[in-house]
Amino acid sequence: MVTKEYTLGGIALRYIRDAVSGHIAMVLLPAGMQDCYSERRPFLRLRDNVCTAWDVGSLCHLALRHHTQGNGAGNTLKYGESTWRLKYAGQERHKEGDVTVIETFLEAEEGYRVVHRVLYTEGEAGLEVETVFVNRTGRVVTLDMLTSFSLDNLSPFQRDDAPYKLALHRFRGGWGLEGKHREDTVEALNLESSWFRAFPESERYGVLGSHPVTRWFPFGCVEDKEHHTFWAVQLGCNSSWQMELSRDGDCLSLSGGLADCEYGGWWKNVVDGESFTAPRAYLSVSSVSFTDACQNITGMFHRYANLQPAIEHELPIVFNEWCTTWGNPTEEGMRDLAARLEGLPVPYLVIDAGWSKKGMEDGDPQGGNGDWELNESKFPTGLKRLSREMKRQGFLLGIWMEFEVTTKGAKVHGGLYESLHLYRNGEIIETGKGRRFWDFRKREVTDWLEEKVIRFLRENEIAYLKVDYNGSIGYGCDGAESPGEGLRGQMQAVYRFFCRIREELPELVVENCASGGHRLEPSMVGITAMSVFSDAHECKEIPYIAANLHDLLLPRQNQVWAVLSPELSVQETQYRLMAALLGRMCLSGDIVHLDAKQWIQVEEAVWF
Repeated sequence: MVTKEYTLGGIALRYIRDAVSGHIAMVLLPAGMQDCYSERRPFLRLRDNVCTAWDVGSLCHLALRHHTQGNGAGNTLKYGESTWRLKYAGQERHKEGDVTVIETFLEAEEGYRVVHRVLYTEGEAGLEVETVFVNRTGRVVTLDMLTSFSLDNLSPFQRDDAPYKLALHRFRGGWGLEGKHREDTVEALNLESSWFRAFPESERYGVLGSHPVTRWFPFGCVEDKEHHTFWAVQLGCNSSWQMELSRDGDCLSLSGGLADCEYGGWWKNVVDGESFTAPRAYLSVSSVSFTDACQNITGMFHRYANLQPAIEHELPIVFNEWCTTWGNPTEEGMRDLAARLEGLPVPYLVIDAGWSKKGMEDGDPQGGNGDWELNESKFPTGLKRLSREMKRQGFLLGIWMEFEVTTKGAKVHGGLYESLHLYRNGEIIETGKGRRFWDFRKREVTDWLEEKVIRFLRENEIAYLKVDYNGSIGYGCDGAESPGEGLRGQMQAVYRFFCRIREELPELVVENCASGGHRLEPSMVGITAMSVFSDAHECKEIPYIAANLHDLLLPRQNQVWAVLSPELSVQETQYRLMAALLGRMCLSGDIVHLDAKQWIQVEEAVWF
């Protein structure tokens, strides 16, 4: 066994390599706990049956379609021929400013290779991992699966299969139910080791579609209860993803990436000479606690949050009128709110759904999305004048948009524009109340949105944009070699449009919302100022949800509702205000008619 180790802050990054097979894997160890593997048993024996108890594993698991699969097909695409063929070919370490980059090169005789990249930023307590597949085979190859990260050989401190000593931590999603922590022992997951290494077992979980946080968050953590060590990871992916806790012999393997061919209908054709990069993963290890491991990861996200407009560094309070008018905003109503809030440290004043021409027709505030034309009967003097008026009073005017979709009533919902939407199996994708999805891979779409979104925001001097997204595309769409790749391409194009907004309107504060918390994953959180924690607008469970999310995103980016109304008691008013202190306070509700006792509570809370 050949080992090489790097000390990166409080993490010992160890690479272990089998000199005979050429296979290599990485292990994260808390500093001071490097002594491991010395007592691990080498073989499993039962009568005349003998097999190795474990092997090194791999930095990357992948499946190429023309290769034989492992014995886990239908359960996992790991442990197949494509991974087995990869051999260690070298390693380089260099620095880029305060970032240490360690690149490990894996190659197969057939000509394909993998570049495994670990990035460590000075002062942080976690690592970023990136995996790149490169095709040099002289032919087109099809990737059916490629992991973003893989932590094999868990737990490195155990000498055998560690009965009743290992557990998997996850967080469940769900609308208005975000962030439920779940812990399962390996035995509860039915991942005990068997008497012979014949069939690998796997707990494969994830999310399909363009709401990447529905039943699960893209998170996993393995705990060694005996040695009080936690290996945690978040995956940055705004489309279908999966994670796997799998077992082959004594050791567990925690890996994840794009939802694969079996799980998410994704495969990717890579032509000779080209490469494909898997979504980025964020990893850490802790010997302190589960929460410490989680916050080692979220601590890395400060670097991205610090790139937001300067005003965000002061963590301003938001007032959003959604729970005030419930989809029927007016110019006069915004003036009334401004008059009530004047003098308080609440600079963001946001107009939510219902401001456009079709909004609230037939009782649907989200009707007519796509045209983005102002309802002049509600805002007779126009948004630019209102924005300037609000600015003189000390407010930055914000507005709600759901620009990735079109809805019934908009001229762009059908007709000549129908072909600019997403299709699956030749039929247009439509969800809910007639919600269709722009195809962001088409130049005509982004040109239209350049005019209707970016120019609209600029011309009306809008300082804050709430981006909502109230439907999922589903598991895939047409326009690529697989439905999953169509979805991935679409969502990467959406990500690029968010970046385009940032480039053209660098001082604009952008809020990430998807029916509440359906986009609470690192890539979308990382390019926006704040994310809505949930659509639990007035629920008693708000502090539970908000507090659970501290393990998954920074409180400075965790926007929490505090909806106030005259019928609340003083105690209930305090409860809602204090719940919002678990993140970024977002006030809403009928504040104009609060009585003096209630208003004192608001004033004290916002100044605090």
